[in-house]
Amino acid sequence: MISRYQSGFLIVVFSMLMVGCEKDFVTEGMKPLYYSYDDFSGIKSLPPEPFDNLGKIVTSNDYIFINERLKGIHVINNADPQNPVKAYFWQIPGNREFTILGNTLYADNGRHLLIIDISLFNNISLISVINDQYSLEDLEDAEAYPKGYKGYFECYDATKGILRGWEKAELINPYCETN
Repeated sequence: MISRYQSGFLIVVFSMLMVGCEKDFVTEGMKPLYYSYDDFSGIKSLPPEPFDNLGKIVTSNDYIFINERLKGIHVINNADPQNPVKAYFWQIPGNREFTILGNTLYADNGRHLLIIDISLFNNISLISVINDQYSLEDLEDAEAYPKGYKGYFECYDATKGILRGWEKAELINPYCETN
């Protein structure tokens, strides 16, 4: 005959075995690609890009600067206000906030404050970095999903770096999904 203690023990052991028998859910999906917060090689001047997810706007002299959330800054030549011309795209991964004073751009990369020389619009260069000025919690927002994709994806994790894109991958037990 089994005592009450022994039957309770058997129930616990049986439950643990059943949990151990659960199989992982494996599926195709999208996983985030990251830039390191301390890798500044992605900061550069590029040809103009299409507008997508616009943020802050700053004007200075004959130019309009428009933030592309988490990607960088559009530079528009507005010398002729009737015919503004997209001039450059300054790629600054993780960027949300910026201001311009003279030939200096002050911008975040999600975590750090970057000080960038913009005296040559076609060749911007990093002057210095003031570390850990911004909270990573602000990066984990509704924008961190693969746009235009329907299905499972690995959730973006701001502690791993700056979101730079998505790639197809085999996922195990993904928590995030778009419909």
